[in-house]
Amino acid sequence: MKPLSDDPHAHTMGVMEHLRELRKRIFYALIAITIGAIGSYCFSSEVFAALSAPYTASFGNAPLVGTSPAEAWLLKVKVAVFCGILVMSPILFYQTWAFVAPGLYQQERRWVIPFVVISSLLFIGGAAFSYYSVLPLALSFFRDEFASINVTPTIKIGEHVSMTITLLLGVGAIFEMPLVTFICARAGLIDHHCLLRWYRQAIVGIFIVSAVITPPDVLSQLLLAVPLLLLYGVSIVIARLAAPTNAQALASR
Repeated sequence: MKPLSDDPHAHTMGVMEHLRELRKRIFYALIAITIGAIGSYCFSSEVFAALSAPYTASFGNAPLVGTSPAEAWLLKVKVAVFCGILVMSPILFYQTWAFVAPGLYQQERRWVIPFVVISSLLFIGGAAFSYYSVLPLALSFFRDEFASINVTPTIKIGEHVSMTITLLLGVGAIFEMPLVTFICARAGLIDHHCLLRWYRQAIVGIFIVSAVITPPDVLSQLLLAVPLLLLYGVSIVIARLAAPTNAQALASR
């Protein structure tokens, strides 16, 4: 990439340049995930045991069963890729920053370390919150539904792992709301006035997302909705600070 001046408007990238830069960042991200997955494969059995712990706590002796000869190996690969994403998340977020950085002022480009650290903590924190709070409630609800119709569950191992990984990564991604807000605000796509105008729709949307992700009971929905509402409030503050005029003033101090 060409050297950039302090003013992000001094160098305007064309559409093809943006696409090439995006392709490069995605390529680097995939390499990082691959390296992380290869390094994590040796520990995939231990990680699988950790992912199955909430299931065991809820379903007790109800077995997890495999339905194809290669399923165990494919699950170990899936778990290794999941670990690769978690372990390499700082590199993935750095690639995101590197793609956005050309549109920032010189002082703002120095925020790379706080950006990578905060985004990684939010992502891993969201996954941990899902693992320790949302997932046990969801599994307990599903267990009670089996009991309500007097059926002994025999769960496919692949479906259990897919549901668990999807939930952890999904909630982790949702916790990136403040960082997404920062990027969109710096790009001029949104501002805090927009977020304040949309707060009613945001509340409805957050509860809809919580209802889809969690079992249909009030406690588990609130358990996910409350942190998301707090993140939305933080996003409003971030959008105000990240507005081009405010951010430039802060960077010049």
